[in-house]
Amino acid sequence: MIDTSNYAERFLQYCRFRKVRPYLKGDVMDFGGNEGELRRFVRGDYLPVNYNHRVMEGRTFDTIVAMAVIEHIEPAIVHAVFLKFAENHLRPDGHIFLTTPTPLAKPILEVMARVGILQRSNIAEHKHYWTKKDIYDLAFKAGLNVEKYRRFQLGMNQYAVLRHPEN
Repeated sequence: MIDTSNYAERFLQYCRFRKVRPYLKGDVMDFGGNEGELRRFVRGDYLPVNYNHRVMEGRTFDTIVAMAVIEHIEPAIVHAVFLKFAENHLRPDGHIFLTTPTPLAKPILEVMARVGILQRSNIAEHKHYWTKKDIYDLAFKAGLNVEKYRRFQLGMNQYAVLRHPEN
């Protein structure tokens, strides 16, 4: 049997990469960056951060990317992490780019995982499906503004660009 989940996962990653590419400015931290697949699109320094958060200590970035990662973390922890990003790691003129599936995607992702199109373990790890309001609340609690918010993939995915208020 052919493992189709890898193809589907790569396609979804490709879709997210198409959205983030215009926002990859300067030095980039890729939060939840896996194997660093995004590196080929970054012109400045690139730091993928997975479980070892110490690698980002003392460093600041023009762009912080969090693609398809916050849904895997309890919302209270996400709020604390984004506050830390805003206060300690995001340069004053920098921005955060995030993607996350919408609640509309939940049943579809679960069916796709059940039939083997997506990795079951990956979808089972989802802790929260973020709404637009949730993302605006996240930005507010981190002291950031939502500069841009858009849905894509027929409304099943979303991205937001967050910045310090003075920018």
